[in-house]
Amino acid sequence: MDPTFKIIIVGGSIAGLTLAHCLHKANIACIVLEKRPEIAPQEGASVAILPNGARILEQLGLYDAVEKLVKPKDVLNMHFPDGFQFSDPYPKTMNELFGYPMACLDRQQLLQVLYQSFPNKSNIYAGKDVIRVDQQDSHVLVHTADGCTYEGDLVVGADGVHSRVRTQMWRAAKVRWPGRISDREIKGMSIEYACIFGASAMVPGLDERHLHSRVDNGTAFIIIPGVNGRLSWFIIVKLDQKYQYGSAPRFSVKDAAAWGERLTDKYIWNDIKFKHIWQNREAFAMTALEENIFQNWSFGRIVCIGDSMHKMTPNLGQGANCAIEDAAALANKLHDALRAKHPGDKLYDDEIEEVLSEFSNIQVKRISKIYNVSWIAARLQSRANLVYRVLLRYFAPYAGDKPAKRVQAGHRAGEIKESFRYWLQLRLHFCYWYQWHQST
Repeated sequence: MDPTFKIIIVGGSIAGLTLAHCLHKANIACIVLEKRPEIAPQEGASVAILPNGARILEQLGLYDAVEKLVKPKDVLNMHFPDGFQFSDPYPKTMNELFGYPMACLDRQQLLQVLYQSFPNKSNIYAGKDVIRVDQQDSHVLVHTADGCTYEGDLVVGADGVHSRVRTQMWRAAKVRWPGRISDREIKGMSIEYACIFGASAMVPGLDERHLHSRVDNGTAFIIIPGVNGRLSWFIIVKLDQKYQYGSAPRFSVKDAAAWGERLTDKYIWNDIKFKHIWQNREAFAMTALEENIFQNWSFGRIVCIGDSMHKMTPNLGQGANCAIEDAAALANKLHDALRAKHPGDKLYDDEIEEVLSEFSNIQVKRISKIYNVSWIAARLQSRANLVYRVLLRYFAPYAGDKPAKRVQAGHRAGEIKESFRYWLQLRLHFCYWYQWHQST
C-alpha cells in the first residue's frame, strides 16, 4: 500500500480543481478524475467571482490570471415591467469595501486558469467516468468505466449536481449504517425554476461596466457584458409546478429557442429589448435549476463538495464561490489533521470521520446562509408573489447608503464573511426590512 496519504478528487470542476490547488499548497497528494474527454469544455455559461471566492484564489496565486480576463462592474441597472428603472452603484461599492471587483467570466476560462496553472497536470485525468466507489478497512477504491481502479485514502466528490460520488456515498451509508442518511434528505432536491443561458455579440447601448437585470412576473433577466465584444445572459423562468429531482423536464435546444422567442419584446434597459440580444446570440441552452443544501456531506472515507451538496439558482452568482470556499475549508481541515500526526503517518478511520464531520458542520452552517438568501433572490427577482413585488419595486430603489455603511463597519472590524452575508441580504433589495427583522 502507498505510504503517502492520497486523495482522489472526482470531478475536474471549479470545486475539484480548486481543491487540487489547495492540497498542492498543503503538500497533500491528490489526483483528479474527470468524466469528460477534456478538462475545460465550452459550455456557453458564465460564472461570477465575488469577494469570498476571489480572496481564496488570490491566496492560491490565481487571481491575477482571472482579473486579466474580466471587466470590473460599477453599476447594476434594474428594469421593471411598468417601465420604471433605476441604477445602483453596488458593484463599485463592493469593490471599494472588499478590495475585489465583481468579476464575471466564461466558466471555461476559469477552468482553463485552474488547469493550466496546476503544477502537476499529469495527476489530472480526463475521460475517467467513475462508476463505483468501494470503501475498504483502511482505504478506498475508485473504479472507472474504462476498467481502471484507483486507490486512495479519501474520495472527494466534486462532480456536480448529478454527482455519482454522492450516490455511492449514500449506497455505502445504507449498507453500513441504515438510517444514517434519511430518505427525506436523499429526496430533498427540488426544481421550481429553469434557466435559459447563452452568449451574444455585444449590443450597442449596453455599457460593458454595467450589469443589467430585468425583473418580471415569473421571469428574471441577468445580462452581463464581458470582454472581447461579447455578453453573457441568463433568464430564470418559473416552471408550471414544483418537481422532485429526477422528475423535472429536460430541455432541448428547440425548447430554449421557443422560450427565447417568447421573451423578445421584454425591455432590458432604455430602448433595448431582449430581441436585440437574442438576434446576436452565438450559443444558448436551457436547463432545470435544482435547489437544495444537503445536511450530510460525508460518510466514512467519502466526502462531497460544491454543487453535489449545495445547488442554488444563479441569481446571486454564488455557486462557484461557495465551491471555492468548500475546497479551501476541506484542505485546511485535512492539513491541520495531518500536521498533528508524525511525518508519513496516515489518518485512521475515526480521525478521518472526525475531520469530515467538523468540515461538514462548519460548511453547512456557512453555506446555508448564502443558500437561503439565494432561494429568496430567485423568488424576489421573479416577483413570485405580491409581497416580493412590493418589496422589490418600492423598497429597492430607496435603500440609500445605509446598507453599505453597515457592511463597511463589519468589514473594518474584520468580519469579512459575516459582512459579506449582510451585503448579499441587503443588496437583494428587500433588505432594509430584512436587516431590521434580523436585528430585532
